[in-house]
Amino acid sequence: MDLLVRATRYPDWDAGVAFAARLAGQLRTGLTGLHVVQGGIPPVWEYDSGLLLAEYAAAIDEQVRAAEQAAPLFEAWAESTGAVFPRWLVARGHVGDALRFTSNWHDLLVLARDADEMWSGPAALASIILHAGLPCLVVPPGHQALALDCVVVAWNGSIEAIRALHGALPLLRRAKRIVLLTGTRKAMLPPVRVPEFALEQWCRRHELPVEFEAMDDTADQGAPILEAAHAAYADLLVMGAYGHTRFTERILGGVTRFMLEHADLPLLMRH
Repeated sequence: MDLLVRATRYPDWDAGVAFAARLAGQLRTGLTGLHVVQGGIPPVWEYDSGLLLAEYAAAIDEQVRAAEQAAPLFEAWAESTGAVFPRWLVARGHVGDALRFTSNWHDLLVLARDADEMWSGPAALASIILHAGLPCLVVPPGHQALALDCVVVAWNGSIEAIRALHGALPLLRRAKRIVLLTGTRKAMLPPVRVPEFALEQWCRRHELPVEFEAMDDTADQGAPILEAAHAAYADLLVMGAYGHTRFTERILGGVTRFMLEHADLPLLMRH
């Protein structure tokens, strides 16, 4: 299993990087730190615009070179936490594009939630989760490590819920207790005949200590799910991430939006 985390700064590693490093050490797995040097075309005067753009490009190049020099520091520090073969990468440009590309050779993306950082607020995290293509572990402020005494899974039988459950398997195998909050998937229009995902059989096959707890099917907001997770003393909540339609995936469903704005425990989400 290989973890990916975005480093917003160096060498004073931010909270998300520290969390990811501890998790990599806990799992004895790989860790990649990705730092993205952001830059666009700045506003310039027509007079000497070519010179100003050249100077701006040179400044971006210097930031990239400086960030690349942090590789030995990151790798030595990450190894000290127990991470296996840590690696430091530097990209330039759009943060979402860099994460989406780098995610292709990783298994879990760790995202710290921080309302004061442009790419770490709920809306930006939603865009990353809906397009990254892999499970995303969203860490709220104040969490330094991931305990796995109890993991709660919000389950409604949807494709997103199945993908989230499958992506969480390495963590579920380490959990002492697993609570599945079961609801009913909303009807698909038009009806589509697909093979049924045998949830209980899948849990038995992977020898997971699962408890099933039925949820009120009328609950279409995140508050009841979060309350149930708190009641179970959950350390982690696993759930699918939902967009309204294929054409408006950037517009989140109510549960996903609520969780990204209000959840006070780590979330493993997958679209």
